[in-house]
Amino acid sequence: MELYIKDRLYFPQILPQKGSFLEFNMKKEILNRILITDEEKEKFNIQENAESNTLTWDAKLDKENPITVDFSKQELEYITKGIESISSSAYPDDFWAFVEKVYNAINA
Repeated sequence: MELYIKDRLYFPQILPQKGSFLEFNMKKEILNRILITDEEKEKFNIQENAESNTLTWDAKLDKENPITVDFSKQELEYITKGIESISSSAYPDDFWAFVEKVYNAINA
């Protein structure tokens, strides 16, 4: 699955907030794989605006350099469980576009 900066920022929100110890460890492993490193913060010029509580980055460079993350069948089932648990919640359209992208990638 190809992920961009915004996808990686949204990803933790689709994972279940509660679960077994096994799921907790699976969640940690997933989050470690999508973590934005200090090197990437520098490479993509990720800047935080504390006043407006927003992040900015080099979108052109991001589009040219997505990360590819592979998930096991068990991890994909866990991610799907998280998506299904938030399906009736209210989020902005760009978040739902991300969710749709992930869900379609899982079910392709």
